[in-house]
Amino acid sequence: MLNENIKFTILLLFFFIGTIGFSQNINLKVVGNTEQGFSVDIYNNNQLLIHNSEEFSLKAANLDLSETSEIAAWKGAEWTGNENLIKLSKETYLSDFDLNLLITVTYEVINQHVVKKTVDLFQSGIPTLYFTIEETSKPAEEPSKYVTFEHDDFPGGFSHEMNPSAGFVTPNNLLVGFLMDAGYKNHYTRTTRRRFNGHGGGFVGMRRLPDPALVEVATLSERENNQHFIKQTFGEMYNLDTGKETFLKLEDTYKKVGDVTINKTHGLFTLSGESSNRSGIELITPLTDQKIFTISFLAKGNSPIAVKLFRIKNGIKTVELEHGIKYIDQFPIQENDWTLFKGSIMVPYIEHDSVSMFIGSQSGEKYSIQIKDLQIVEHQPLVQPYNKMNMGERATKTTYIFVEPWVNHHDFVISSQSRLAEGKGFKGTLIEKMLYSNFNMLTWITSINDFTPLNVPNMNYAPDMYNRDSFFSIVSSYNKELNLEIWEQWAKTQNEKGAIATIITPYMGTVEFKDNEATIQFLIWAMMNKRRFGVSLPKDKIDKAVSYVLNEFDENRDGICASHFTLSQIDINEYNPKTSDLAVNQGMLAIALRTIKELGYDISDSYLEKAEKAYLNFYDTTRKHMVFDKEYPDIITFTDLEPEFFSLWLFNRPMLTDEMVINHLEQTPILNKVSNSPYPEYGTTAPVCIRLTDDEKGYAYLTSDYQPFREFGVSNYKNGARDGMYYNGGSWMRAEYCGYVVGLRHGWKKAEALMENRAWAEINLNPEWPYSKEFIPTKWETTDTWWPSTRGLCWNVFILMANEVAGLRTPEMDPDCKK
Repeated sequence: MLNENIKFTILLLFFFIGTIGFSQNINLKVVGNTEQGFSVDIYNNNQLLIHNSEEFSLKAANLDLSETSEIAAWKGAEWTGNENLIKLSKETYLSDFDLNLLITVTYEVINQHVVKKTVDLFQSGIPTLYFTIEETSKPAEEPSKYVTFEHDDFPGGFSHEMNPSAGFVTPNNLLVGFLMDAGYKNHYTRTTRRRFNGHGGGFVGMRRLPDPALVEVATLSERENNQHFIKQTFGEMYNLDTGKETFLKLEDTYKKVGDVTINKTHGLFTLSGESSNRSGIELITPLTDQKIFTISFLAKGNSPIAVKLFRIKNGIKTVELEHGIKYIDQFPIQENDWTLFKGSIMVPYIEHDSVSMFIGSQSGEKYSIQIKDLQIVEHQPLVQPYNKMNMGERATKTTYIFVEPWVNHHDFVISSQSRLAEGKGFKGTLIEKMLYSNFNMLTWITSINDFTPLNVPNMNYAPDMYNRDSFFSIVSSYNKELNLEIWEQWAKTQNEKGAIATIITPYMGTVEFKDNEATIQFLIWAMMNKRRFGVSLPKDKIDKAVSYVLNEFDENRDGICASHFTLSQIDINEYNPKTSDLAVNQGMLAIALRTIKELGYDISDSYLEKAEKAYLNFYDTTRKHMVFDKEYPDIITFTDLEPEFFSLWLFNRPMLTDEMVINHLEQTPILNKVSNSPYPEYGTTAPVCIRLTDDEKGYAYLTSDYQPFREFGVSNYKNGARDGMYYNGGSWMRAEYCGYVVGLRHGWKKAEALMENRAWAEINLNPEWPYSKEFIPTKWETTDTWWPSTRGLCWNVFILMANEVAGLRTPEMDPDCKK
């Protein structure tokens, strides 16, 4: 089988790795002298690209912030190296702390496009030192423009976007881009919010805001003064509770939304609403780009309150703001006593759009609400350091510079991902590089006081780590420390029954434990950590998890899985009593039993055979596919092949027959045909969940009267409102691609073409979004209808493991793999 795939491997490498060729020779040059210090210039051939007046600036403070010190415009006192590798060094004395600080800056040319820069700091004289470090890169010539990950012509200021990359374009059309290592390595977090208290749902902005200006670009006024730069700042925190506050004037005009009567007297709003889905007041706020605000008011009444902020462009409402108040749908208030709502928001660059605010009810019932003391405050917060330089430990910051011809913003977005992977030593196809980079950019520290790694699904879910998502992300890496540290974080969430929590929420708590697949994944991950790293793991934690899995999913020990939830990503239903009607659940029980057996527990072969046979029995010989749910036998999903993938990946053994797998895949509709895809005769995406029909079309999206998701499906799948969206026909890359790999291993002839088509679709189907996505719709008129919240899903990096199963990758292609 692997020999048959050599042609496919070559095609993938040719299709995805291709680079525009041009005369290029990135090289380094030391400038300066012993009196003024040494720094490094970066050239392309003989063209000077970056000419810095410094290597970095550093601000330091002791732990009680009573003493501070600063190193402005550091340069090296000594240097060694050549045009491809240069080290600058200097021992700097900080008199404010009576402390010697040993500093080394290293530049390394990785390939013809990428330079890696590391700043190493070491002190052995004080237990801990807080610090902030700024690396300012200066173009040698005035750029024609600056670009960021989300903007083709960025006007300057801080850039807080889905990916922290920026660059400039030289007068002769070279792109010089700036990237950074993962947050868990460089000790930053990109979150701007936390979960709200009071079980009100949603998010509010943080009062201690970390790394808001992680990436900063020269403003238009600075450029007019011939100041050109791109700055990367690590370890900087804004304290919103200290500093200057300006109370902003609110307009008296507001708009009525929905069926509501509004009475305003001396700043007191009284809202009396009828039974409608959404009603209240809406007003234009004074929120503006690249500033930080706090919104507050007092409220009382008989209905929870919704607070929403939306961008307004040319009078049209567009997207919800991401970086603070969000998903506040049910803020609880009391009927007779005033409750304070207070939430901060960081407004990034929003193209100078206006911002509207809605306050009202979404309960769908009659209500009466009173609101008073509505205020918006603009902050000029106190700026403080929070990164730590511990005694006897090296603190390192790693950044990357890449150079290539400027083509367009689409290609810059792709290069921001692929060049980071190359800089880190990762090897693979373009889609693999992009997914690996995305995974790194979504793995941060937990908080300003906790540098434990945290992996979030995408920016929409930040700051929360959904454990099942993080499993697929982290296990795709061979980084020992990262795998063990986050596995240990999972272990700390284990409850008295042995279950692993669904989510870890920085700054707030969570009580969510479900009999989903998280605890099974915990055991699989333990097994993988033992295989890969030869480590000993806490037996008591594994004992409890084993006991939980066996008792929760098969208390009768008859090999039949029963659960309140699906053991897959399709997690929008709860079953009371437990169900045994789901194919994926039965397959995951079989995987769990084989995992438990390898971990050294007594699982008999006959018990395993019962569980596996029961999984095979979900294959319907008449319909010729695995039955997702026995109550809804016409529904087909990719998740029902997931246990088979796990069996091939973890144990290199099939459970299903070739006939079962091939017939299942042949029954699955392949949609979104595109003429310029690698295989235009096929579609580029397939629905993760859809209903099969006997008509000419062969399939139908779920409806209110035929869907297994109860109230969720009844309310969301009526009148075709979500056809092709989310679990009604959305295309989820991880599940789909792994299903194709299962087909490849079972001899399905279409597998290779559909794997390549699906990888192509992730990059190219929406040319405005050339990056990983939570799902791709399979029915849409325009890409404007795609959900912005889906951008950048992290777990698609699991495709690396899928390609190992397919024989297209080896572990050694991961820079962290150590044999």
